[in-house]
Amino acid sequence: MSDLLGIGRSGLRAYARSMETVSHNIANAENPDYVRRTTLLADATVSGKLNPLYSAQTGLNGVRIDSVSRSSDEFLEAQVRQSGASRIRTETQASWMERIETNLDNAGSNVGTRLNSFFGRGEELAAAPFDSALRLTFLSEMESVVDSFRRTSRSLELTRDQVSQTADLEALTLNSALENLNEINLNITRTPVGTDAHAGLLDARDSMLAVISEKLDATVALSGNGTATVTYDGQTLAGVNIASTVTVATNADGSLGILIDGNAARSPSNGSLAGLSRAGATAQTRLTELEALARQYVDDVNAWQANGRTDAGTAGGPLLAMTGGVSTLAVTTTAIADLALASADGAPNGNLLNMPALRTADGVETRWNNFMAGHATALASIRSEAAAATALDSSARRQRDSVSRVELDREAADLIRLQQAYEASARVIQIARETLQSILSIF
Repeated sequence: MSDLLGIGRSGLRAYARSMETVSHNIANAENPDYVRRTTLLADATVSGKLNPLYSAQTGLNGVRIDSVSRSSDEFLEAQVRQSGASRIRTETQASWMERIETNLDNAGSNVGTRLNSFFGRGEELAAAPFDSALRLTFLSEMESVVDSFRRTSRSLELTRDQVSQTADLEALTLNSALENLNEINLNITRTPVGTDAHAGLLDARDSMLAVISEKLDATVALSGNGTATVTYDGQTLAGVNIASTVTVATNADGSLGILIDGNAARSPSNGSLAGLSRAGATAQTRLTELEALARQYVDDVNAWQANGRTDAGTAGGPLLAMTGGVSTLAVTTTAIADLALASADGAPNGNLLNMPALRTADGVETRWNNFMAGHATALASIRSEAAAATALDSSARRQRDSVSRVELDREAADLIRLQQAYEASARVIQIARETLQSILSIF
């Protein structure tokens, strides 16, 4: 009879604990970092021999709580980390490239637009080369081109610097995650496996690993007790009682270099830092190309001016100067008398008639259009890559969630089942009590 009471009592404890786990699942149904848990039960029957001369004795102890299990698949988690890193990289890169495109467009008043207006004013002036107002407009359009070059350059430099600053912030977030993972690893080693506390620590571990993977394409290795070791380019970032410091440095080409405790590592290939690295390199490339275009504009205009004659009959002097980067680009004169509009043979608009030759396939205007088209093509490509990466990441997360996320319908069914099992265990105790009372009443 005492065995029957013990069996019923063990059932009450086991199913009460199981219902508590289900309730915990339901309470965390909207928590993205929570992994569904199940209370595993085992047979509590004990068999053994007190004396080798006698047969084995069996003690019926009912059911016992074996452990709390997380519905997690390490391979699916690793797949989600990888797909998430690719999605973050492409989204980050696309976002900054869109900003670069905005810089180049310059609110509609881009270099190409100003160049078109400049050459258009030249054609108008060719029809009336002695019109002072048209000459002033021509010089004004030249100044507008110069201003557009300079503003575009400043915008690109600001974007490049912002990429670097954002990378520093991302590194701070990464270092914080590495420190937290180190603490979690230490707590995991001190917590018994299979307990609620251990399951909670594994949830926190996966959350930190997700943050780390979103920043950097690090390698993750999990041990038997659940601790995680994170390495990058052969150097350990985090482990048990290990937390390195990651810093970023901007290379000459605009990309990012990674330093781990001051030691150089390879450039990132995935994660937000990889996206920032590629965006920084793109910004620097666009700056270099813009400087080459500005240099060609100076050379072409000055060469055209040198081939003409002023109203005084002298050879034209330079109209533009650029002693360094695009920021040094400037118009050297504002005097309309300095314009060499006539040709060497004395035709008043002879040199102006030669200006359309600057708009050839190798001219700065055409090269600017090709420059913009090239960036638009690159942006379209990264957008397409981002869309594909997002689709793959969504698919990976659905597969992971089908295993590890809480489904309220399933939890409701488990709650009903466990409640019925709990009532059955209570009924066992009640029957044992009634039987005992009946036996005692006999005497």
